[in-house]
Amino acid sequence: MRNLFFILLITLSSTLFAQASNMDQIREDYIASINDSGKADKLCNQLEDIKNPSAVIMAYLGSVQAIKAKHAWNPVSKMSYLSKGFETINKAVAKDPNQLEVRFLRFSLQYYVPSFLGYNKSLMDDKNKILSILKNTHNSKLDVNGEILKNMVNFMIDSKKCNAQEIAVLKKVLA
Repeated sequence: MRNLFFILLITLSSTLFAQASNMDQIREDYIASINDSGKADKLCNQLEDIKNPSAVIMAYLGSVQAIKAKHAWNPVSKMSYLSKGFETINKAVAKDPNQLEVRFLRFSLQYYVPSFLGYNKSLMDDKNKILSILKNTHNSKLDVNGEILKNMVNFMIDSKKCNAQEIAVLKKVLA
């Protein structure tokens, strides 16, 4: 019985480690996809193949679908990628509206997409939710590693979408 417990514990630990390292790889590939259309296509295909994705996986899928618009030359394709990407990321937010990384991915996409396209309607809602999550949740319970959290907070500060009080909340997270 004791051996069964240890085998179960080792299996669970290795599964959790594999999921964590897989997310690290997804994050790394996502960043690379911003400037590499081949990597964007590859990551998009990989994420589309995941059965029953979590909200975070869905958010990365939506983000990379939208990033593909940057690499497309045809305006119709650009709009199609953006539309599909925002549809997917909105589903991710609906699936888990309190997940920091999901909200941040949508915020960052909305930040970069020109406002006249109409995809930034949730920008301030996402900003407020991100600030609420950061203000009311201890860093150790945020489900993101320290480096990612630091990058998110710095992006929020640099976005110029936060007032002085909100920046103070963000800087508190960095302390």
